[in-house]
Amino acid sequence: MKIQFNMNKSLSLRIAVYVLSFCMLLFLLVLLVFFFFSRKQIEEMTLKNAEIITSKSAMDVERTILPIIRVAQNYKWILENKQQSSAELYEMTRQVVENNPDVIGSAIAFEPNFFEKEGLYFSPYSYRENDSIKSMQLGNASYDYFYMDWYQIPVATGKSGWSEPYHDTGGGNSLMTTYSVPFYKNVNNEKKIAGVITFDLSLNKFTDSVSSLKILETGYATVLSANGTFVTHPKKELIMNQTIFSYASEINNPELREIGRIIQKENSGYVSSTLNGVERMLYFKKLSSSNWSIAVVFPKSEMYLPLHKISIILIVLVCIGLLLLAVIVSKIISRQIIPLRHFAGSAREIAKGNFSNQLPLIKRNDELKDLHNSFEYMQRKLTQYIEDLKQTAIAKEKIESELRIAREIQMGMIPKIFPPFPNLIEIDLYATLHPAKEVGGDLYDFFMLDENHICFAIGDVSGKGVPASLFMAVTRTLLRSVAPDQMTTRGIVNSLNKSLSTNNDSNMFVTFFLGIIELNTGIMTYTNAGHNPPVLIHPNGEVKAFEMTKDIPVGVFETFEYEEKTLRLSDNDKLFLYTDGVTEAENKEEEFYSEKRLITMLSKNYSLTPKDLISVVSGDVALHVNENEQSDDITMLSIVYYGSKR
Repeated sequence: MKIQFNMNKSLSLRIAVYVLSFCMLLFLLVLLVFFFFSRKQIEEMTLKNAEIITSKSAMDVERTILPIIRVAQNYKWILENKQQSSAELYEMTRQVVENNPDVIGSAIAFEPNFFEKEGLYFSPYSYRENDSIKSMQLGNASYDYFYMDWYQIPVATGKSGWSEPYHDTGGGNSLMTTYSVPFYKNVNNEKKIAGVITFDLSLNKFTDSVSSLKILETGYATVLSANGTFVTHPKKELIMNQTIFSYASEINNPELREIGRIIQKENSGYVSSTLNGVERMLYFKKLSSSNWSIAVVFPKSEMYLPLHKISIILIVLVCIGLLLLAVIVSKIISRQIIPLRHFAGSAREIAKGNFSNQLPLIKRNDELKDLHNSFEYMQRKLTQYIEDLKQTAIAKEKIESELRIAREIQMGMIPKIFPPFPNLIEIDLYATLHPAKEVGGDLYDFFMLDENHICFAIGDVSGKGVPASLFMAVTRTLLRSVAPDQMTTRGIVNSLNKSLSTNNDSNMFVTFFLGIIELNTGIMTYTNAGHNPPVLIHPNGEVKAFEMTKDIPVGVFETFEYEEKTLRLSDNDKLFLYTDGVTEAENKEEEFYSEKRLITMLSKNYSLTPKDLISVVSGDVALHVNENEQSDDITMLSIVYYGSKR
């Protein structure tokens, strides 16, 4: 909470944090781009390095194998085209070993009884032992070479080739592979297999060379024979004991078995596999001379170790740099915004009303100078504004005072004493008027034309405010003036219309309903000049609105002639008159109170007195509006006719 407080109090600290945040985001973006491209570059370089190491090792092996193959083909030709004695054959094998340093042994193994005087087995064999070359007869009952792979496969297929690696105990006594070449002799003009000439290659030097290959930290190289046998591997127990397929079955890794098939099928390529829970990359290359494959294997994660180390160093250095940058930026900004503190003090003084407070002096022509000029301008304008505001307040107070007086005058023009005719037992009435503003344009009135006739009216002037209130006052005054002379609703309204239409430059008008009730008979005559139809409420609860009129509002056309209608009121019938401010009262959802809701309320409360009925309707309108601002004047008038024999 303390850090948050300081951040809110210090502009320089906030700016420093914003700069630091931007720099941090920029660094993260650069780091991500660097990491992505570096990762890709490292991966490509590592894979290329693996390919180079494997290819170089394969070339080294080929440089050893290919000369042996060429020598083998030369000696095959000699054996097939010349006759040699037993001694010459021994000498030939000695020369092969002596002249080829990579060959540790060579044999010329003949078919059974090919040399009758030598017996069943005849295989002159010369081999290296320490620094000397020794010769021996290879075949015997304990070493029946006729069933050795290096012999029987070339004899059966008629093709030269390298044998699977094996540990020979009869001749070379070491881990070796043998290149076997079948040769033939013409016997009775028929070409027959005579035997196999072999060249033994020790794998010790080869395996040591491959085993010494390293890639990354824990990567290693391995050699697989044509059948997938491990010739070299960091796990010594796998060498010559398992193939890649048997090892895949042992560790239940089908993915490794599929890799073995790919290595046997393809000449070179990259594959990946998960071994011992570690994702590893493998590059292999097949030896064209022997169908053996050399592969380098390394954990994929080790490719990115240098990148991770560099990234950590960069992050540490950048974090230190960002902290130093934040401190430096904060100090610089703090010095730059010292005038702002002075401006803050001046603003507080101005807020207290001291508009002539001295502002700090700014010599630089920059944004602070603009702020200084703006403060000066504000001081001048505030001084002028306060003076204007005082004058406006005085004028407003005067207008409000005049409006209060106008409201009192207007409200004083309409009857407010109830019951208005306490001596009349035939009727009772009640009325209310609530202007939307200080003064309004609604009106109601009632008065006795004579002892047996009561005149009542309700109206709504177009517009609101002072103009409407003046038009209302004129209408009410004219009504009281012409009514005694006309005595009919039609005549009264026609006279009002002619008077109000004359010189009506403001084009104002008033919707108007006028009725006259004959007290001893209950006959009511009425004229409706475009006003909301009143509601007739019978004592049995039946509620019915008057029919809509075709007559237009008063004050529109001077020559218009209004109609008069007659209605007989029964005992205890009740009239309810209202202006559109009732039915068009809006709530916050802009929904009207509506005629339907008004009729419903009147039906529920038909038995109430005029005063109570208007009170209930007013309360329901207020409930509907729900404190929303009143948009129009609200006026209601209710009359109950008790009859002449009450």
